[in-house]
Amino acid sequence: MSASLAEPVIAAPSPAGRAKRGGVPVIHAEPPALDPALGGDAALRRIGLAGLDHLSRNEAAALAGMPGGIHQMRVAARRLRAMMSGFAERLPEDQRHWAAEELCWLADALARARNLDVFETALLRPVERASDDPLAFEPLRRAAERQRRAAHRLVIEAIRSDRYASLIAHLLAWFETCGWRRLDPGMPEPPVGEVAGKILRRRWRAAKKRGKEFAEQAPEQRHRLRIALKKLRYTAEATASLYPPDVVAPLTARLKRLQDELGHLNDVRVGHEILAALASDDGPNRAIAEAGGRMLDWHERRLIDREPKLREHLRELFDAQPFWHG
Repeated sequence: MSASLAEPVIAAPSPAGRAKRGGVPVIHAEPPALDPALGGDAALRRIGLAGLDHLSRNEAAALAGMPGGIHQMRVAARRLRAMMSGFAERLPEDQRHWAAEELCWLADALARARNLDVFETALLRPVERASDDPLAFEPLRRAAERQRRAAHRLVIEAIRSDRYASLIAHLLAWFETCGWRRLDPGMPEPPVGEVAGKILRRRWRAAKKRGKEFAEQAPEQRHRLRIALKKLRYTAEATASLYPPDVVAPLTARLKRLQDELGHLNDVRVGHEILAALASDDGPNRAIAEAGGRMLDWHERRLIDREPKLREHLRELFDAQPFWHG
């Protein structure tokens, strides 16, 4: 832990994140209200506290085994990392590095359960419904469910760990007190309207660079493009209140659509890795391997069919005029 991070002064997580099991809500992110004249540090404080609220309010759903709660906790951790990297010029490197590493640990701790949830709901279930022999997929479903239960136990372990409690408490104190300013309290604080435009332009250039020659890109390159688009969307949504809603909404909608399309590509790629592990978990299992192969072939064919539309959506995004240039 970085010694320059502020000591915890606020209890965490919030009581709102400790609802009883049963009927537990899954909470989606709400962008903070920002004013263009607000200082960059004050804006980062609001964004950071909103992100931590999003994270902690989904604890109960994640602990209850709800896939949406686990997903929203991962989203919150990633949004926080993205915004800290966007504001990197204002943050001491050791503080930002510690926070980013701890948030990465949390996202990784949730990843296995999230991937297996997607494996079942987005990959296996549609194929079962479309098949005239759904029982052929039962060995694969049982194997995935065993791994999914084990992964959910690891999620509970992570959320109840001292490491997680320390992470939330320290970040709450850090954002609440703008702890990064302690090393240089006289550092000029430009208005967030200026800072946001700079971050958005940088995110836009990075995404356009990742999108070049998309048709020839390998899956790993497309995954990096998806990450760049995700960072751009997170930044656009976090700073949305600085711009008229009617100019922000069309771009964020395009970004979400592309993120979903590229996300399914990535889900299939990860599905191959999960299948390899499931088929060899207790020694080679032909029934699991064959069912998984049929499942992934079904999705691969549909990805090929959707490829022209995906390329069209990418062109539409980068042909549009970004709202922060207006």
